[in-house]
Amino acid sequence: MDILFANYGINIIRRDGRIFIIFDAGGIVVQMIEIEITEEESLKAQKSERDAYELIIKLQNEKRPYKKIH
Repeated sequence: MDILFANYGINIIRRDGRIFIIFDAGGIVVQMIEIEITEEESLKAQKSERDAYELIIKLQNEKRPYKKIH
């Protein structure tokens, strides 16, 4: 696993040739989740805090499969 980016409240990692974003999707309680993203999405999220936020909203609205991180 390689950490590609860690800022704006997100981590972007590469594992087994795939890229994932990890962020807190919880409300009152921290709930870290991991979602696979594209290279293009990864680059967009790294541009600014606003771009990272927009990507998170997009991923949640698309209801992409995710994995809870404990």
